[in-house]
Amino acid sequence: MPKAEYRSSIRSKNLIKKALAKLIHEKDISKITVSDIIREADISRGTFYAHYADVNGVIEQIECEELQNLINFVDDFGFENISNDTKTFIKLICEYLSRDMEYYRMLVQSNIINNFIWRLVNIYYEKLLSVLIESGKCSKNDADLYLLYIASGAKSVVVGWLNGEIKGSPDEVSDRLGKIVDSCKAFFD
Repeated sequence: MPKAEYRSSIRSKNLIKKALAKLIHEKDISKITVSDIIREADISRGTFYAHYADVNGVIEQIECEELQNLINFVDDFGFENISNDTKTFIKLICEYLSRDMEYYRMLVQSNIINNFIWRLVNIYYEKLLSVLIESGKCSKNDADLYLLYIASGAKSVVVGWLNGEIKGSPDEVSDRLGKIVDSCKAFFD
């Protein structure tokens, strides 16, 4: 059984991740250095290196944590419920993101959000594909087309919302996006 992580360690890691997210908003991710992060987080170099080998290590941890959070989120909601209650699922995701909107807005400035959204889609893709095909309403080709369209569109809307290009509360955005996704289900009729 792994040792429980000390609060100071968790706090330091959170400071580092928040600092990186803020810096991503200010400059290109490839130009961010460990010195930039420690200055922004107001921590020592030793504290940074106690947790991460380099900037990429921070990025990888953010991607892995967010991916795991979304996987847990999908699993808790119930995979079977996603296609039956798309609007509620989208609403819960928007509410989840709005809890720390500034953090996610900053992550959108890099490819971090894009990377883990596509990794999440890939994890569930085969399962979604088999559910659609087993419904008997479509071929594999049509299911591929539908999934790509819905995943790309939903990702773009959520990213646009995080960037402030699309206005509305989590309820408003999820309601509008849910209606669009539901209307696309007519593709199979």
